[in-house]
Order: sequence, then structure tokens, then C-alpha cells
Amino acid sequence: MHIETKRLLIRDLEPKDQQRLFEIVWQPDVVRYMADWSEHSPTPESFDGYVAWHQTQKDSTDVYEAKRYAVARKDTDELIGVVGMGFEDTVQEVEMAYFIDEAYRGNGYAGEALCALFDWCMSVCDLPYLILTIDCANTASCRVAEKAGFTCFEKRTPIDHRQPNMVSDSYFYYRKYRN
Repeated sequence: MHIETKRLLIRDLEPKDQQRLFEIVWQPDVVRYMADWSEHSPTPESFDGYVAWHQTQKDSTDVYEAKRYAVARKDTDELIGVVGMGFEDTVQEVEMAYFIDEAYRGNGYAGEALCALFDWCMSVCDLPYLILTIDCANTASCRVAEKAGFTCFEKRTPIDHRQPNMVSDSYFYYRKYRN
């Protein structure tokens, strides 16, 4: 995977990213809203197998497979976040996901990465849309989704189970359709 935008590179995760990835996943908002990234990652080396697996998937265009890509600054190739997609079994649809280093938030990087990956996904699959599920408490992420062209369809409150990685008991369900 290699996508270039005006300011970013969306590329495969590489071993050189492990330290930065570790630092980012332990930032308070990532721990709060995407706890699965930190709960099994006590050291940068915890990502060895994860990054190695992604290296074997470089040529894959299967949007159903849970893949995450590096969001890197184009000028330095420094990892500043992650964007990805994959089949979410709790909703039975292909969902996108993202997070950005707190030092780079508020600059439009998340939306830029999200739009670039969405366009790539639409070019390699025939799905009519992709989704986002965002914790109702995560208002900043909701703004990113809306700026990236996703439409909030509804607020959902699962019955008999809690949605993974959710702080509140409800989440917003977003969709973005192909053009």
C-alpha cells in the first residue's frame, strides 16, 4: 500500500514504526477510545508480529481483512497515526478506523488520511459504502468523520453487549457512500 496526499503518505506499517506506534497508542485519548491497541502492547516489541503480518499483506486489496496502515508525514516519513479498515462482526459491515498522535491533531491529518483510504477502498472493491462507529463521547472524532464526508445515520445503544472499545454505552453510526 502506498498512497500520497498533499501532506501525507499512507503506507504499510514497517519495523521502523514500532517505537512511534507504541508511543501513540499509549496517549490518553487512544487508550480511552481504542484500548485494544494498548492493552496488549506493553513494549514497542509487542508490535513485532503485528508489523510482520502487515508486511506479508502488502499486495492485498481485500478490504474485509482487518488491516491498518501508517499515516506518515510526507516530508519526513515520520509515523503520526494509523488508518485502516476491515470487517466488523458486531455490525456485519466494513468499517474504517483511525487515530492520530496528539501533537498532530487539529490539523486535518485524520480527515485527509481517512478520505485517501476511503477512495482507495472504493477503487478496489464494489461495496456501496464504508462505515465508522464512534463512541458518543468522542466528539472530536465525530467532527473528523463529518469533515471527511461521512453522514451520521443514527445513535445506537447495543442491547445485551457493550460495543468493543466504547467508553459510553452508545455510539454513532456513520456511512460514506461511493460517488
